[in-house]
Amino acid sequence: MNQSALMTRQYVDKKTGDQKIINSVALKLTDGLDTFLGEITGERAVNCPKFDPTRLYRVQCSMVVREWNSQQTGEAMQATTIYVDKINLN
Repeated sequence: MNQSALMTRQYVDKKTGDQKIINSVALKLTDGLDTFLGEITGERAVNCPKFDPTRLYRVQCSMVVREWNSQQTGEAMQATTIYVDKINLN
């Protein structure tokens, strides 16, 4: 597991148009064969512990697949979001 430092970035709230700040930590999770990238945001990012990249971790995830048709081409599209529910030492 590789982990970034705490990052802070600005964004515009689509509902209010206000400038806001979000904190995040990026994770790269791999078992040597499969790899996926994740992001921890908000207070969880601020309070996120430093993970030791030399240790093995057991990660429990849930996945959501969203489907829609492209407005430009009408082509069926999919996006997969993986949520990390738990991270523990193996």
